[in-house]
Amino acid sequence: MAEVRISGRGTLDSLARLGFEVAGVRDIGGALYAVIVVTPQTQGAARPLTAAVPEITAADTFQVYHSFDKPAVGIRATLEAWAAADPRIQLDSIGASVEGRPIIAVKVGPAGDDPARPNVLFMGTHHAREWVSTAIAMRLIRWLADSAPPTLLNTRDVWVIPVENPDGYQYTFTNDRFWRTNRRLNSDGTHGVDPNRNYPAFWGVDDLGSSPTPGTETYRGTAPASEPETQAIIAFHAAHPPVVSLSYHSYSGLVLYPYGYHAGELPPDLPLFRALAGTDIAPAVRDNLAESSITYYHPGPGWNLYATNGEYTDWAYRAHGTIAFTTELTSGCCVGGLFYGFIFPDDSALVNQVFRDNLPFAVALITAAGNLRGAVGASGLTLAPARFESLWPDSWLSLDAATPQPLSLTLRTAAGATALRGAQTDSLRRGTTRTIWRTDLTLDSVRALRADGTGIVAELLSLAGADPRDVGWTGWTRDSLGLVGGSAWSTALNDTLTSPVVDLRGRTGVWLHLWTMHRGSTFTPDQQGVIQFSGDSGATWSNVAVLVGDGPSWYPVRVDLPQADGRRGARVRFISQRDFPWSVDAVGFATDVSAVFQLLAGPGAAEVSENPVRSDQVVISWPAGTGTARVAIYGFTGERLHQASVAAPTNEYVWDLTLGNARRVVNGAYIVVVDVDGRHYRRRLFVARPVP
Repeated sequence: MAEVRISGRGTLDSLARLGFEVAGVRDIGGALYAVIVVTPQTQGAARPLTAAVPEITAADTFQVYHSFDKPAVGIRATLEAWAAADPRIQLDSIGASVEGRPIIAVKVGPAGDDPARPNVLFMGTHHAREWVSTAIAMRLIRWLADSAPPTLLNTRDVWVIPVENPDGYQYTFTNDRFWRTNRRLNSDGTHGVDPNRNYPAFWGVDDLGSSPTPGTETYRGTAPASEPETQAIIAFHAAHPPVVSLSYHSYSGLVLYPYGYHAGELPPDLPLFRALAGTDIAPAVRDNLAESSITYYHPGPGWNLYATNGEYTDWAYRAHGTIAFTTELTSGCCVGGLFYGFIFPDDSALVNQVFRDNLPFAVALITAAGNLRGAVGASGLTLAPARFESLWPDSWLSLDAATPQPLSLTLRTAAGATALRGAQTDSLRRGTTRTIWRTDLTLDSVRALRADGTGIVAELLSLAGADPRDVGWTGWTRDSLGLVGGSAWSTALNDTLTSPVVDLRGRTGVWLHLWTMHRGSTFTPDQQGVIQFSGDSGATWSNVAVLVGDGPSWYPVRVDLPQADGRRGARVRFISQRDFPWSVDAVGFATDVSAVFQLLAGPGAAEVSENPVRSDQVVISWPAGTGTARVAIYGFTGERLHQASVAAPTNEYVWDLTLGNARRVVNGAYIVVVDVDGRHYRRRLFVARPVP
């Protein structure tokens, strides 16, 4: 720990941008000091700013917060008293800490284990100083016993572990209020291993998400699961594998889910995590604390906060398929106009408000455990259907976990040709309800994809990537950070990138396709990227997505846009607020409703994908033949305007009305003629595109 003298909120924002976690704010002699967490990555930056902070002893005389050991009112004594008074509250010591304290799991509801009742787990205080997380867990136990609907409680086995790290928690009451780790005596004489960096999943994969150095706050220990506290949680999961779980932490107002170990990695169950945790547009947890600096808890993958390895949610998801979340409880406000940090006030009304804010999310998780595929989040979101999440340069196909591997992907290129591609997956992309099947299409010109045997299709209606041919875009700059080696749009300023108008008349099932990366901090959530949509060529705009926090590697984003269906003047724009460093690439409108793979032509006829043609491309098709087809397009005066050859077995051709023409294709009537295998097919075609 170290301290930095501050002048106001602006100094805190600057510290957050440097990567420091602010533990709290202290008033020393009338001056405000921020207490910051110094990690191996920030140690160098901290030296010129800080002075050492002595241990801050906390007396065990609080009204809301109580130590683990205190007689009568301590955590252990309180749980024992509750269990003695109510047979629905059952205690189980699932292991012992380094210093021999019991790690107590509390079950509220029917006695015994019934396989028909899914397990749900809530935990508090992996990190000793985060007292409010224990207070919320204790209030949850009382709510479950006193107020939970019997039909819900009797059909689930709901468990709460209010203190995962009892030794460290006790130490914060007797010695050092800001202590984080357990009380392991390390080989160099220091104390403490971070319990939330000691789980086996991705343990020690790098030194960014945990530290190999004893005495640091994110020290991961000598080996995976080296700590008895971690071993107790692992044993509990083996005996009572949770369907869903939630680990309470503090602070900053976040709902995090896997993965946290590497930026850009997304879980295969992302549709379920988003349904339950919500989005920045429809969040699961609202912050109603008076004067709080935020209005909701930002949901996202763990790396939005910072990289972590050996962390609980990644491990529970990987090892047991648990739909596992971490809630970072609100920062609160105010001390000198600044947030509370780890030192949340000893105020029952404030703690109760935090509990009430988080209760709907907890209830939604308990409810969802009975039927994950039918889950309804606290914000009303539901599980998205099986579909494509990205089309290019990587295809991400999200299928139900019970669905076998697709036979193949049929690719329709921009020129109209078809090709078959395979789809692959691995253990990282096999989830509880979904599997992601990925295909590298970097070298393909993708217009549409079909997952053969599933009925799932998607079509790109537009696609741009900051290349010179991508005209009509305004704002930001083109740089060399492109997703596949080309250009991307980027900014580090307060700036707006706006797309050209796209005509979506006749289109349904529209969504926004893009890949992105960004740098930021969840401790400064007003530094963000906002995506807006306009259906009237830019006259009015509405928010459709918000990006917050860190995302230093490229990852795909899909934004459903039902409001874009059938709109003539569709546009999107990307607004960087408070100098949010942000890049986007492979941006375009797409649809899940496409006819490009249908056999359009019957015997003796040539057919077209739309007539009249209102877009920039039209698909011409004819009965399949064995030889090369010759396609010609004539004006009504008989002048041949365009011709092409199409090799069998392809029986479709995409006429692009914007490229390769000797003259502009004007609105009017045309004749399409196809000759193949000695047969002659004709079709009258009308072009009626909007006038620019």
